[in-house]
Order: sequence, then C-alpha cells, then structure tokens
Amino acid sequence: MIAIIATIVLRSAACALVFWWMSHKLGLAGAMPVVALFGVVLARPLIDLAEAIARQMRKAHWRDVEGRHYAYRGREVAVVEDDERHRWLRLADVRAIVGFTASDGALAVSYPESVQRLGRPATPYVRDDALLSHLAKERSQEAARLRLWVEREIAFPARRERERLGVRSRPPEAADPE
Repeated sequence: MIAIIATIVLRSAACALVFWWMSHKLGLAGAMPVVALFGVVLARPLIDLAEAIARQMRKAHWRDVEGRHYAYRGREVAVVEDDERHRWLRLADVRAIVGFTASDGALAVSYPESVQRLGRPATPYVRDDALLSHLAKERSQEAARLRLWVEREIAFPARRERERLGVRSRPPEAADPE
C-alpha cells in the first residue's frame, strides 16, 4: 500500500510541475488541458489504493475469526479449540443440522469427559471425536454427511496439529452400559 501511495505522490508532483510550467509559459487558460492529465495519470493508482484499503478493512474485520469459522452447507457451526488442540462443537448447531434425539444429559452420560458447558452464557459443547462416535450410531443420511464433514474439516486437521505438536490425549470413552 505504501508503494501505491508513493506512486500517487510522485505522479501528482509530476502533474503539478507540468501544470506550473504550462501556466508560466501559456498562462492559466493554456494550462487547463493539463488538468485532464491528472485524471488520466492518477485513475489507476487511486483505484488500486481503494482496493488495498478494502482488502485491509476486510482483513481487520475477519481477523478475530480467521481459521476458526466453520459452516456446514451454509449453516454456521460454533467451534472452540482447547489447550490440547481438541475442537468442541456447539450441540445446538449440530442439532439444527442433524436433529438427533440424544439429549444433553444422555450425551453427557455416554461421553462423560467429552460433553461440557463452555462460554458465556454456558452452552453445551461436544468434543469432535465423541461427536464422530455418536454420529456413527445415527442412521440418517444427514448424520452420515455431517460425520464426513466433521471428520474432514474439523477432526482430521485437529488430529494432525496434535501430532505435529506432540500433544497426547485420551480418546473419548463411552460409558459402560450397566
């Protein structure tokens, strides 16, 4: 962006110098065609500057969610990453997509360490690997498609990052039915 501003300054200075020279040689009326030169010479750099400003504004706007925004078929899914690099999905978002029948309590009993209430206000979240285990038990086509998406977009990249960083974690344990 500094290069664009430098180009605008240099071209403006050159045009101003030409205008000053023409106004001294031909008078003010003779120098007026040089004003069109300003438009021709500065049009592209001004457009480039506007594009660079828009790009910087977009980057600043999305900086807080960069790399953490997930959407399944146009539906936003809130995902939180913990210190062990596990990703937690908000259950309300998953239910809006799949509509499975397991309640928060049933999931908390089935996966005791993989369902937690996070954020303010506290809402239930499920860990990615526990969600994959649960979705594998569901019979609907939408659950199968969501399972594939969670595996590809959320769980696999998190697993790779844990491997890269050497973070060891326990798999989600399903509660023993007694």
